[in-house]
Amino acid sequence: MIQQQPSDVLEIHYEGRWYYLVVVTKIIMFGGNVVYAFHGNGEKIKAFKASSEMPGFNICTDLLLPKKEGEVIRIGKVTNPSEYLVSHLMKGCNEHRPGFKAKEWFLYSINEPQNILGRVKKLKPEQELAMDYAMFSFDLTAKKILDSYTPDNNQFINKKGGMFGLFS
Repeated sequence: MIQQQPSDVLEIHYEGRWYYLVVVTKIIMFGGNVVYAFHGNGEKIKAFKASSEMPGFNICTDLLLPKKEGEVIRIGKVTNPSEYLVSHLMKGCNEHRPGFKAKEWFLYSINEPQNILGRVKKLKPEQELAMDYAMFSFDLTAKKILDSYTPDNNQFINKKGGMFGLFS
């Protein structure tokens, strides 16, 4: 079984679809790595070449499901995984009711996710792009990849979609 490391480019076959990721950090939260997940339609890409210019998003995810029920293949490495960080911040809120905007946001550093950097009432545009402060199982990450999710589409920012954009 592969043990992913920062800078790995991974091709994942899960539930009949293909996904492509760059591992950005070591495990930081509940068994998950921060990865850059490339938007895709589930089709296999021959000779996939990672580029930080390709559309995608950062997310903290674990690879337990595809390792157990699918396939995780290391297809390359990138020179500098930090190029794949959209933001060095993570954002979280205490609002959990679908359809309600958050009234307060907590900001965290990817380097020290246990420490709150600050609280804000309204996110600035660059803070909206910060990844969501959560660790997602790969089935949820896969849905976000197929939906071309970006963190500024978090339903608690703009009232769009369901919880964390999962049910939109």
